[in-house]
Formats: sequence, C-alpha cells, structure tokens
Amino acid sequence: MNNGEDQYPQMTYKQVVKHCKYWADQIRHDGLDLLTTDYGAAIGVSYQLAYALYMQTWIDPQKYYHLYRVRIYAISIYNNYTDRASWEKLLELIDDLLEEYGKNNYPQMTYKQAVKHCKHWAEQIRADGLDLLTTNYVAAIGVSDQLVYPLYMQTWIDPQKYYHLYRVRTYAIDIDYNNYTDRALWEKLLELIDDLPEEYDKNNQYPQMTYKQAVKHCKHWAEQIRADGLDLLTTDWVAAIGVSDQLAYPLDMQEWISAPRYPDIYAIRYYAGVVDRDHTDRASWEKLLELIDKL
Repeated sequence: MNNGEDQYPQMTYKQVVKHCKYWADQIRHDGLDLLTTDYGAAIGVSYQLAYALYMQTWIDPQKYYHLYRVRIYAISIYNNYTDRASWEKLLELIDDLLEEYGKNNYPQMTYKQAVKHCKHWAEQIRADGLDLLTTNYVAAIGVSDQLVYPLYMQTWIDPQKYYHLYRVRTYAIDIDYNNYTDRALWEKLLELIDDLPEEYDKNNQYPQMTYKQAVKHCKHWAEQIRADGLDLLTTDWVAAIGVSDQLAYPLDMQEWISAPRYPDIYAIRYYAGVVDRDHTDRASWEKLLELIDKL
C-alpha cells in the first residue's frame, strides 16, 4: 500500500465503523467460497476495506484497539486472501465494533482472574517457543491477540493503581502492534507476567529508595531523555516506552512519595506517568525535564 496519509480524507470514528460494516455486508454477499479462491474478487473487497483504514492516521493500538484489530486483519487478508480463518475473524471483529467510541460492555474480570489469564498465556508462549513466535506472524498474533484484547477491555486497569498489569498490557500491545519479531519484548513480557503479584497490593517487596536515590534515578533518566531527544521520543512509541517505563515504574513503586511531603518527586512521578501513557505529548516531556532539573 502506498503512503500518502497527509492527503487522504480522515474519517470520524462513526464513519470508519460504518465503512467497516458496509464492507462486511459485501464480504458476506460475495461469500467466502468465492473470496478465498478468486484473487480478483478478493482484492476488490479487501483493498477497498483495508486501504481506507490504513490511511486513517489516528487509528493506534492504544486508543482505538477495536479498529486497529480490524485494520490488522484487513491488511493481512489483502496480502493472503486464501486464509479463510482470517476472513472469518475479520467479520467477527467488525461485528463486535462499538457503535460509539468509549462504550464498553466487555465482561470485567477481577484482579485474580486477570492474573490467571496472563499466566495461562505465558504458558502458551513458552509452549510455542520464541523461535516460532518471532518468525511466524500467524502464530504470534494468535497468542498476543488472545492475551492483550481481554486486558485492553478491562476498564479498571490504570497505571497508577494496577501498574503491574498495566505494564503487562503495554508490552502485550506493543508485540501485537506488529512488533512480534522483537524477541526482547517477548522476554520482557514473560518476566512481567512472572512477577505479577497473585493478590493485589500483597507481597509488594519492591525496593524502597531513599530520597537521594530517587533524585539520582530521575537525573539519570533525564540524561537519557536528552540523549535520545524529544524528536525521537514523541514519534517512536517503542523508544519512548523504553525510557518512560524505566523512569516511571520505580517511582510509582515508592510508597513514601506523597504530594504533601515530597511535592517535587510526586510531580515528577505524575508527569512520568503522563508521557508513559501518551508519548506524543512534547509539552509534558519538557515539563518533566524541567522538574527533574530543579531537584
């Protein structure tokens, strides 16, 4: 697919959903027996569906995961129209699209259920092996999609209160976002799942730093941010999360940091969390550096 995103009309969320529903009707009208055997028919449908989605610059896996999954499968079919299972999955995903962004009727798990879910898929990852998962897209997406989607749909997982699960979800989405070849991400994901506390807020043995150690920690990552540069960190999610996660997580785990007693470190932790959630926010990166410089 050719690039040209800047000139292509950008649809609203509702318009994109309508677009997907229309082409799902067309797929069913043509039938999968035809579309999995006739290249001309398949490409005519898949191209019309996939290209318009591909050109929507605002569809990202963090904010619009439903649409992102539809786009992934539509592009996959465009490149491999004979895969009937992918057509069926595409139709299922389109049927499940929320009519309005923000409405979430997905079943909500308890913390224990979410941990059990993660542990199950960690076992599956190890059973399949990273040699397979980093080279076979179908195998990788089959695992990562099953792991990440239920986590994505849990509205209660936020980075402040459930940071362990939030980090698992972040790495799982990163892998699902066509980074399945990155072995280090898979290994980190497994490490994070292994470290999940069985019960929320119990057995939290994360090392507690002194104030001086926390300051040193912040200064170190401020240097790294400047070394990487904000042009990179505000455009490259993988680079950004590598920095923001390393800065934010240890601070988040310091039980002694509170706004009344340590307003400086507390503010740094807040802005580190902001850029961890939205790496494109240049102003927050700049504010973060300003606060660290004042320590």
